[in-house]
Amino acid sequence: MTNQSTQVNPEEQEIDLRVYLEIIKKRRHLIGAITLLAVLASAFISFVILKPVYEARTVLLVTQAAEKLQTASPNRDPDSIITNLARIPVLTINTYIGQLESDAMMRRVIQRMGLDKEGYTPRGLGSKVKVTSGKDSCLLEVSVANKNPQLAQDIANTLGQEFIASISERNQEVMNRSVIFLQEQMTAVQAELAAAETTVERERLQETLNLLSEGIARTQIARSFDLGSTSLDIISPAMGAVKVKPNKRMNLAIAFLLGLMVSVMLALVLEFLDNTIKTPEDVMRHLELPLMGMIPDAAGRAKYYYYSSE
Repeated sequence: MTNQSTQVNPEEQEIDLRVYLEIIKKRRHLIGAITLLAVLASAFISFVILKPVYEARTVLLVTQAAEKLQTASPNRDPDSIITNLARIPVLTINTYIGQLESDAMMRRVIQRMGLDKEGYTPRGLGSKVKVTSGKDSCLLEVSVANKNPQLAQDIANTLGQEFIASISERNQEVMNRSVIFLQEQMTAVQAELAAAETTVERERLQETLNLLSEGIARTQIARSFDLGSTSLDIISPAMGAVKVKPNKRMNLAIAFLLGLMVSVMLALVLEFLDNTIKTPEDVMRHLELPLMGMIPDAAGRAKYYYYSSE
């Protein structure tokens, strides 16, 4: 019984579909007008109001990147501590991306290019910059969007240069602090060595002193060669900017679809809210009564005879 009651008669489906098609046909002028208005509005906005936006891209190669952030080792051996102090810090790809998109980096670019005179702020410039990296890749793609194509290209190249310079400065600062710390430790060990009384203690302190001296030498070599700047390289500078917005064809297509959908929905709503009877089909559909006859329009007949008499 349930299956029989829930079955839908194919004739009823065909009748309902015909009703909807008739409604669309009846309101075709309204549907066409709204759709055309939506397309014209989209064309006006896309071609007149919206200004074109250009995008420039530069690619950086990270030659040294860790898979995960390094944590402090529980090993407190003096040799391992000195080695860590004399080593260039290695960052992850996500860390590089975060530094590229930081306000501090945007501020460096603004100061170098003098963009503050044009009203640029670190937060505003950062909204125009996007940094991405593929999975298992050491390449950083920096994209800069701007209404001025030349400015977008200059910002992309300047951002890459300033980022490499900032990494080099940070590594130099780390190396300088490491050298100072190792020299202070070396001075303290020398004082302990001068006051040592036993041979075993002197040998231990002398070994520590040799490690500190070796660590200072390695740190100074890394600082003099500026090994930190070699971990990044610009392999593809921005050579030009391409227009990415607005996509006029896409905007027109979306406006056409939205206008068509809205106009069809409006036509259906107006039709179902209209409870007046205008045609013989409305009588049969609403009153469910057979149609016996129809009285012709007197004005229409008079008009017909008037024109026919001529």
